Amino acid sequence: MSRNFKTLVTSLLAGCILIASAQAASFPDVAADADYADAVNYVSEQGIIVGDSAGNFNPEQTVTRAQMAAIICRMLGDTENLEKGNIFTDVPADHWANAYINKAAELGIVGGFKDGTFGPSVTVTYEQAVTMIIRALDGAELAAQSGGYPDGFLSVASEHGFLENIHAQKRDAFSRKDVASLIFNCAYFSFAD
Repeated sequence: MSRNFKTLVTSLLAGCILIASAQAASFPDVAADADYADAVNYVSEQGIIVGDSAGNFNPEQTVTRAQMAAIICRMLGDTENLEKGNIFTDVPADHWANAYINKAAELGIVGGFKDGTFGPSVTVTYEQAVTMIIRALDGAELAAQSGGYPDGFLSVASEHGFLENIHAQKRDAFSRKDVASLIFNCAYFSFAD
């Protein structure tokens, strides 16, 4: 191997390492070696979940039901021509997530409570988030055959490897890092295929 070729290969490898390090450190509060770092980078690059105004991702911060509806719409690429409405009594037309919640409800991804409310500021739980993702991927029928809500949805997600690096358990509040991991684990997957 010529000396120039070795120098070129060494330079290319060093450049790849620098690029990988820069990508892994895109948020100062996400360690490059965190088991969810690739997931955070993916959802950020796709515009599904972004950081705050200080440039942090806030991986431990919990996600509300309204935020989850918006995240799902972004994941599906369904963010244009969203219509506001009054589907739920506690989501007024001027609520920041009204159109996202309406779209997610229209698609059958989210539902409200028996009293007609949605609970937009209520923290989404592990099983609610997994259920929303499975519904968004057209897996609701398979989940129903596996026992329905919540165990059927959790079972289907587990069988397909969607729960890798998820730190929450049933009834736990779902964090931003777990949402990122869940979305990353099922990227490019659909039960409809």
